[in-house]
Amino acid sequence: MEAEERKTAMSHDEMQDYWEMLCSFTGEDIPNEVNQLMAKIRYPRFLYKYRAVNNNNLDALRSNKLFFSKASSYDDPFDTFLHIDVDKIRQEFNSNYSSPEALAALANGMKETFQNQLGIPQEVIQQVTNVEGLKQLFANGITKQFLSYVLTLRSKIQDEILSICFSENGFNETLWLKYADMHKGFCLMYDLSDADSSHCGKLDKCVNCGVYKYGTRIYPVYYSNTPHDATNFAKFVMGQDMIQQLHVPLPGFMQEELKPLPWEVERNSLIKKECHKYDEEWRMLANCKMNLPRNDRVCSGWSHYWIENTSSR
Repeated sequence: MEAEERKTAMSHDEMQDYWEMLCSFTGEDIPNEVNQLMAKIRYPRFLYKYRAVNNNNLDALRSNKLFFSKASSYDDPFDTFLHIDVDKIRQEFNSNYSSPEALAALANGMKETFQNQLGIPQEVIQQVTNVEGLKQLFANGITKQFLSYVLTLRSKIQDEILSICFSENGFNETLWLKYADMHKGFCLMYDLSDADSSHCGKLDKCVNCGVYKYGTRIYPVYYSNTPHDATNFAKFVMGQDMIQQLHVPLPGFMQEELKPLPWEVERNSLIKKECHKYDEEWRMLANCKMNLPRNDRVCSGWSHYWIENTSSR
């Protein structure tokens, strides 16, 4: 007789419905979209977090705090299961700047961007602000260099996402091995039904807390063998990286193309490959900007309890 599969808080069909709704959002009415999404989520009573015994984790236990991590620091290299269509970006790049008219528009945009900017070599400004200079750049292989840069956007997207990971299963043998130092660690249990144990927003210091101000929701992770298409979000991240590197605003003609995309952080963070389904993972996502890397612990909003790994005995 086969062992009965453990029942999760949300069925396969409920998870599918939740994910499809999340992917359908446009961001035109975010408060309404939030309410719709929350209505789709069925929370378990308990969430669990596996920890190894070390100074950082014991200090977090004593102070009742958790910390957000960048997706790029997780042990799964395919965390944030996303796809960037490099060929599509290459075709757009080539078509946008193949005609004399397009190059002239690009040169004018570069003039608008770099005029009166100190610290940028004049020979660089001279080359990117006239048509002949841009033609020379394309002839010298700037497209290939650009595509090499595009391949780094996956890690840049991961660096944009801050989250805290939980499981709805406190007796998962694999998670005890991976995250609790091969059964030698401990597991924290959070009772989501105990409102009295939640201190988020109740303390004086919460007044200036971005986590409390902007909301820090917990979402189930969706498992699939089809990655999320993050091509457009990659363009936005690319634009933000350009601003940071060049210390100048984007040209007007680029701002519309590289505009922010609501819900993309959630869509990129909340999908993992089907083979990780055993994690039964939930994530708390940071909804406010933090300085990276983020090593400082922040309030979790919950009291937690230490439970022993009785399943290994």
